[in-house]
Amino acid sequence: MTDRQNPAADLHAPFAGSFYDTQDLPPWDFYEDVRAAGDVVWDAGMNAWLVVGYELAREVLRHDQLYAHPYANMGATAAWLKVRSNNPRSFHFLSGEQHKAMHRWYMQDLLSPTWVEKYRPVLVDEVVRHSLTRLAGRSSFEVFGDFAEWIPLGVFARLLGLPDDDDTLLRIRRLNDVIAEFTILANALKLERDPSPADLKIAADAALAGQELDALLMPVVKARRAGTGDDFVSRLWAGGPAIFADWNEMDTLDACRRLLFAGTDTTTHAIANVFYMLLTDTDLLARVRAGDASIVERFIEEALRLNGSVQFRPRRLSADTTLNGVPLKAGDMVVVFLLAANRDAAHYACPHAVDLARDKPRDHIAFNYGIRTCLGAALARAELAAAVTQALALFPTLRLDATAPAPRPLGLLRRTYRPLHVRVD
Repeated sequence: MTDRQNPAADLHAPFAGSFYDTQDLPPWDFYEDVRAAGDVVWDAGMNAWLVVGYELAREVLRHDQLYAHPYANMGATAAWLKVRSNNPRSFHFLSGEQHKAMHRWYMQDLLSPTWVEKYRPVLVDEVVRHSLTRLAGRSSFEVFGDFAEWIPLGVFARLLGLPDDDDTLLRIRRLNDVIAEFTILANALKLERDPSPADLKIAADAALAGQELDALLMPVVKARRAGTGDDFVSRLWAGGPAIFADWNEMDTLDACRRLLFAGTDTTTHAIANVFYMLLTDTDLLARVRAGDASIVERFIEEALRLNGSVQFRPRRLSADTTLNGVPLKAGDMVVVFLLAANRDAAHYACPHAVDLARDKPRDHIAFNYGIRTCLGAALARAELAAAVTQALALFPTLRLDATAPAPRPLGLLRRTYRPLHVRVD
């Protein structure tokens, strides 16, 4: 789409500033400025409408056809396709009934809460224990790189039948990091208008990283083609033909790739933010230590609400509409700020505080909302709870390292408080 020249000017004063200005900074004051300006404002820097209210966010995310997922129709689409092995049937390019069927399959079968609960002891809990053994004998470590990253990497390596030795996991992490750089640019709409040579290089590097991940995963995909096992890849082969009659190697490979990236990147950031909240609030840490599993689960939900790893989701309008009295045009980009909506005082009492007694602890949109709710939400919750429970049990003196640099909120799409240096002696 072409730049819109301040489409909000006739309605109210132009909104000052841009979300881009909050990179590596706490975004909360910016979100409140948007809220004060009416919850729906035009960001000239992003060339998009920003939405921060809870009810408005749910309205946008609920209407998936009107506010369409944009990956198949944006300036970054060609680059997205290259990163996704040029597979137009990749999950994020699907819409309508095909997308609904795929989403249902994951949520009700492949990664359902029932499945996660069944395999949690031998998958999630075991990987967290293994990740903690890396820290044996150490008096200090950095939570993000030394602990949080290894958990989802280990979980998905085992889930997909990959070796979980350090060399393989570090290779996956390196490739995921390259792809993550591209996803930040694309979701933040920085490839929509005259991308710089540096931006284009990031996109090209991500495509190469995708090819390397394909080569790593394809032998496993081919080996499980019979679909007779109970491992995840075999289950993809067995259930895929219900989605596409000609389900093939590329579809299976894409599903594995999606899990290996989305499930590791976001959960790593979420684990780090959970520990940041605990380590910077001694009263909260004491309450979670003293509480049972239900208290840990409630804390996890509050941590997701307040500091979930994904800040926003872009959407593209398929037709003219009005949102909160603001006229929007077909083709406009609308960016929904999940973390801003999760701190909306019109919906939450004490929106910026941790409340372990909220009536509806899961009443947040950290995992998105509607038909595009995160496929791995149940698994992510299990990983977060296991990480907190086991780490606090193993390290009774876990605390921030007062001699190390203080953590700060780094990032734009995914914002994490780091480095998070701790002492356990």
